[in-house]
This record gives sequence, C-alpha cells and structure tokens, in this order.
Amino acid sequence: MTTDDTMQLGIAETPGNGEAGQAFSAAPFYASLSRVWDMPNSDTFDVPSIAGFVKKYLMRSKVSVDCFARNKLWTTYTNDLNPNTAAEYHMDAEDFLTMLADKGIVADLLICDPPYSPRQVKECYDSIGLPMKQTDALLGMTRKRLKAQINRLVPVGGVVLHFGWNTVGMGKGWDIEEIMLVCHGSDHNDTICMAERKTPELQETFL
Repeated sequence: MTTDDTMQLGIAETPGNGEAGQAFSAAPFYASLSRVWDMPNSDTFDVPSIAGFVKKYLMRSKVSVDCFARNKLWTTYTNDLNPNTAAEYHMDAEDFLTMLADKGIVADLLICDPPYSPRQVKECYDSIGLPMKQTDALLGMTRKRLKAQINRLVPVGGVVLHFGWNTVGMGKGWDIEEIMLVCHGSDHNDTICMAERKTPELQETFL
C-alpha cells in the first residue's frame, strides 16, 4: 500500500482472553485503512491530516467530549489537566469522564488522545509541576479505568476516536470503523488514528 492509498481490510476479532498464540476468529466487519504522510507535531490535532480525521466525525456529532483537549475547543465538553490550556475543565481525565457520566451526559462522539508512553505522562506532569505517581506509568490499568467511564458516556451507535501507537481500542462490543496511519518520516513512530463504533453486543473492556 502506498502513501495516501485507502483499502478495505478485514480486521480480526481479538482473542477471548488475550493469551499469546491463541488463534484469531474470523472478522464480522471491515475497517477502512489508509496511510498518509504529515509532519510531526507535539499537538496531535495541529497535524493537518489528523485534524481532518477528527473534523470529519465532529461534523456528524451533536454532543462531543475531549478529555485531553489542550487548546482545542472543538467539542461540546473539553478537559485538560494543564490549567494553562484553554479547555473548560482542568481535571484528571478519569475524574472528568466520571463527572460527566454522573451528570447523565450522553455523548455520541468522544475523543481520546492521551499521552502515548510513560515518558510522555511524566512530561505532562512535569510541565505543570505535579509529581507523577508510580501507578500513572501503568498505562494499561489507567486506560482500563478510562474505558469504563467512556462506556458509561457513549451509547450504542456512538463513536470513540483513539490516537496513539496501537489499535487496542475499546475492546469487545465495539467495531473498528476506520484506521488512518500517519507516517512522520525519519525515525518517528506513526500516529495511529482509529474510529470505533459501539455495537449492541455485550459491552466489555479488556487489557
């Protein structure tokens, strides 16, 4: 597949318990997969191709949430831990999502662009003078708690946009609708942009 190509690929279901070597089951759905090239930027949504990916879904949304918004006021509810950003709220992402869910907010679109590695988590805390706790480096555990609150906020038919270095996503009960790989050249990691839609199936999250 060449740069800017798009193709339809069957995406295999994840193994039931995630054990190494377990066979993947047949995929009941297809995801759109594309690859583009764009200059890297520490602010993910200042990358033009990624901004276009997000705005395409925002155009179809009525109530949207961004829990790592920085200075992008694109969604109905915005949050960023850094108090020097333009976001409406400045809370821990899990606390922010819990607050919205407890208020009965229903979001048809949720954007999740967290730090991609323990090093990036530390940089975020250092930038606002807060100590990084040991548990903050356990990204799998942190993201499992985030996904529990996302499941409360987003109803069947709603979409979550993920950004990072993997396609783990929300897990069982969510269909991957689109994946866009953004190559940044040199020795940079690609940014993986993924859209998932919640299905009527039993909702579960997994590590």
